[in-house]
Amino acid sequence: MSLDPSSLISSFLVLPRNRLSPSGSVPNTWYFSIRHVPLDPPGSVLFLLNPASGYVHVEGPLPPTSDTESLAVRANIIALLLMKSFVGSLGGAASVGRPWEWKTDDAEMAGAVGECLKDMGVGDGLETIGVVGEDERRSGEEEWQKFLQGLVNVVDDAESSV
Repeated sequence: MSLDPSSLISSFLVLPRNRLSPSGSVPNTWYFSIRHVPLDPPGSVLFLLNPASGYVHVEGPLPPTSDTESLAVRANIIALLLMKSFVGSLGGAASVGRPWEWKTDDAEMAGAVGECLKDMGVGDGLETIGVVGEDERRSGEEEWQKFLQGLVNVVDDAESSV
């Protein structure tokens, strides 16, 4: 899927938006953070978690130079990857629509991503990024560790079968 900003934004804005996730049983709230993948080659990804369901989605990798870019450039990359995640139905076949709310664990990044989204024409409150509390942050770390261990296991299995 292309990261052409104008078509990505247009595709994102026409998605339906609901307070509850498509299952109807949990809030449509998503926690995102940038996570480092310590495999060869190392890199960073956008990690998304629905804290109420434990559903995880990963987008990326981020460009290798993103760690050294300005906050504004990194925020722009994250805003585009957030929209790409939902335009791409979080990797599933059925549309999940737009999230109701986004949160992150970095207040400075929350403000910068929110400004990017606002500048891109994303509104309805999605230009306001919340900051997770300690319980959500801890849950995010636990889910990341599970995801990363699964990834390491897949790589180990692939290497041992060669």
